[in-house]
Amino acid sequence: MASSTDRPVITIAELSPDDDQGIAEFYSRVLAPHFRDEELVTSEDFSVGLKQGGTRALVARTGHGAIAGGAVGDVFSRSRVLLLSYLAVPAEGRGTGTGGLLLRAVIDVWGSQVRPSLFVMEVEDPRYFGADHATGDPQARVRFYERLGARTVLVPYFQPALGPAGQRVPHLLLMVFGGTEAPPGAQRVDGQTIELFLTEQLEELEGPVRPDDAEAQRLLTACRVTGGLPLLRVSDLPASLG
Repeated sequence: MASSTDRPVITIAELSPDDDQGIAEFYSRVLAPHFRDEELVTSEDFSVGLKQGGTRALVARTGHGAIAGGAVGDVFSRSRVLLLSYLAVPAEGRGTGTGGLLLRAVIDVWGSQVRPSLFVMEVEDPRYFGADHATGDPQARVRFYERLGARTVLVPYFQPALGPAGQRVPHLLLMVFGGTEAPPGAQRVDGQTIELFLTEQLEELEGPVRPDDAEAQRLLTACRVTGGLPLLRVSDLPASLG
């Protein structure tokens, strides 16, 4: 697939789990510069995930073969949710349409391969995060995703700790942008699917959810809404999640 004629030609392809050099280049070019340490898996874990099949990656390249961005997804088998773990375009390529091409490729390519119940992503909440040269502007990022149809689930989401030495990342939005249970125009999403995904994610990254883990229990309890969880624009969210 390619951009319009008035923009640089961009091609998008899946990153082969057998391409060790390509994996290393992707990690150093797309992931490492654009995500904080506590948000980012190690290069070793990224490579292992690709080789084991639970992680997938799409790489965008210019007509000259240079990496212009990329996306990483992780599939959770019990809930059939695909988490867009990372999507990044280097600063010099922003505003070229590459991010939109990548997100549409995520839906088209992985949607046909996996047929996930939901596509979800974790995004810095602009009510708590400001603009940063390396990671970008959370407000602009949310506007970008909302223009493409993504909506936010009203739960106190945090990214689980990535490994024993890691720390949870609070104040993130959990956004839904498609899937068999969230067709275009959907106003609500099944809270049980979201809760099952969150439980899977916590168990995979941190181990079984403890009854005395107040933060995790609050997150899971927020999914239990009669009639499903509404899908909202960020402008419709309360001023603070408390």
